[in-house]
Amino acid sequence: MDQKIGIIGVALAPQFNEAYANEMFLLSKELRIPVLTCNDVGLVPFKKVEQYLIVNMKFLSGKNPILSLLNGVFLYLCVKLFERKFDIIFLPGGINIRFLNYLNLKKCILIINTIPFNNEDKEVGIFIEKFAPKLRGIIAQSKRLRDRLIELEIDPQKIHLIYPWVDLNKFSNTKPPDSEEIRILFASAPLTERPDENIFEWKGISLLLEAFKEFAEYTKATLCLLWRGYYNDILERKIRELDLESRVSVINEVGDMPGLYAQSHITVIPFLNTRWSPEIPLSAVESLACGRPVVTTDVVELSKIIQTYKCGCIAKPTKEDFLLALKNCKENYAEY
Repeated sequence: MDQKIGIIGVALAPQFNEAYANEMFLLSKELRIPVLTCNDVGLVPFKKVEQYLIVNMKFLSGKNPILSLLNGVFLYLCVKLFERKFDIIFLPGGINIRFLNYLNLKKCILIINTIPFNNEDKEVGIFIEKFAPKLRGIIAQSKRLRDRLIELEIDPQKIHLIYPWVDLNKFSNTKPPDSEEIRILFASAPLTERPDENIFEWKGISLLLEAFKEFAEYTKATLCLLWRGYYNDILERKIRELDLESRVSVINEVGDMPGLYAQSHITVIPFLNTRWSPEIPLSAVESLACGRPVVTTDVVELSKIIQTYKCGCIAKPTKEDFLLALKNCKENYAEY
């Protein structure tokens, strides 16, 4: 008997153009399976778009506790009704995704792209003890992540390695811009802002801006930052301090990703660690699919792919080394 499959996740509406949203859209289209997700859809309780049911989460974490409670209850009921219809549920998100608390985990296959490498991390402990043993399966989106999960004594039979996937009809190889100006794209901005964690620095944004400032002193170049609305004040202050207002543009909205890659020469991944970042960022995979080299730090598994296939440059997570990698990529651009 065929098993019924569904997808549940946060912010998977295809128009929001985030990594998991893009992957789940392709998976849903290929397998013809329904998706339940939650996004801000205005004042209506939910919105139906083809195979997607998008539940409003506008009030879920708002200032009005009554609206927040009602919103949460409605979302919970929708999730439980959706769950009852399916034998298998793909659940994209981190190890701390809240749906783990409400779903029948024996039905769930969790899709994750990163996990903290600190054994003392509270979220890791909760996941290993409370959730992992009950899950139907786990899809790890990098080899390093799979090995890490096995190291944490999760049953290897539950873990499946599948790298991030992209729609090659949407992200296809195009010629780079015919311009003397080197156009650099950063599309891995913070997805959250936490007072107790310096995600802005961990994403390598200061490193990138400082390296780019020196790069732009002798090279005609621009940097485009595709932003997500967090750390706006810190970003603006950093750009002003480095006097980069005329060289750096910030797109603080959903972007046309194929169009942005087409307008760029290089995509950058300047991460200092993978605490809040994937080992293989989807923006890098999309960039490579579009024929754009990637300059990345060596803290991510992506760097091994770049090195093996010679489709970009690798740097230590320092300003000096990242600057050298940008120079190298420019000088040997045709090869990469």
